[in-house]
Amino acid sequence: MKAKYPLVALFAVSSLFLIACGSTQVEDVAVDEEKTENVASDEVKDDTSPAKDFSESNALLLEKVEKARKGAIDADAPKYYAARFEEATKKHDDLKAKIAHDKSTDYSAEAEDLIRLYDSLSNASIAQLLKSKIPELNPADIDANALKTAEDALAAYDSMGADASSSDLYDQSKIALDSYRKLVEKGFKAMAGRERKAALDAKKNAESVKAQVAKKTKESYKSASNTFKKADGSYSAGNIEQAYIGYKSSKESFTEMYEIVKKDREETEARLAAAREKVAAAEQTAAAADSEAPLNEKIAGIEDEDAVLLETDKFANPDDSISDVESGDVAKKAEQMADEAIASENSASNASSTIDAK
Repeated sequence: MKAKYPLVALFAVSSLFLIACGSTQVEDVAVDEEKTENVASDEVKDDTSPAKDFSESNALLLEKVEKARKGAIDADAPKYYAARFEEATKKHDDLKAKIAHDKSTDYSAEAEDLIRLYDSLSNASIAQLLKSKIPELNPADIDANALKTAEDALAAYDSMGADASSSDLYDQSKIALDSYRKLVEKGFKAMAGRERKAALDAKKNAESVKAQVAKKTKESYKSASNTFKKADGSYSAGNIEQAYIGYKSSKESFTEMYEIVKKDREETEARLAAAREKVAAAEQTAAAADSEAPLNEKIAGIEDEDAVLLETDKFANPDDSISDVESGDVAKKAEQMADEAIASENSASNASSTIDAK
């Protein structure tokens, strides 16, 4: 009977052990289920999170596209490349519509592609303008190889179809623009220098007829002088084409005002000559009448011969109104650059003549 009790005790301990183990397994299962629920909950949260908003970045990209478009318009792209510009406009309108109705998509790739297309139009259009100026250059200033590079690149750009990539279009347009710009700037440097000297001569001619104080031209004189100064600034900074345009404009203005004042002076001189003739005729008539019936007494209303009827007019010195455009560091630098460019062109022309003679 005594042996039964140890067995009962052992059985009881074993049961308690099994119960404890079973409790642990239950707890582990509960923890695993909780983890699973948390993961499922996180997945649900991810699925319901809001889409990313690209509206602000897309709006900034659209501003860059608009800027590129304006550059193309300023370069006369609608004139030189009407069909390609129209194609770019359609893409532009399409992009604007997408950005307006879809905030969740990043349109940076499309925007950058359109910017390159507009930039290519701008480059090619400016290249066309510079190409038209080549005949104005001194042949000695034209590098045949550089000219061929420019012409080939522009021709390649012109021949590309609607399926051409914006990158390829941009690359060819950039080569054309850079090549033509180098050609024109080299030739225009001397041309601008000569135009500067011509403008100064025209200014001095205008001043010789007092255009700086003449009623009709004094404001034009100030404006032309300012244009000349700005051209000097452009020339000194290396913006040769802009300088050429400025010098040419001021030269034409000074020449025009010289002609205006000269014509007015000629007409005034003619009127004064006619008036002097009338006065001389009147004096002769008066002298004849006086000899026949001289007046020996003072008559009211007739002043003495030596009477001062009017105060002497005091005019300002016209030379004080002359605009000084030849002083200052900028003017001196422009003058030196012009002299060097002209000397270089003359040297190249002489060398070319010598080779041709041989």
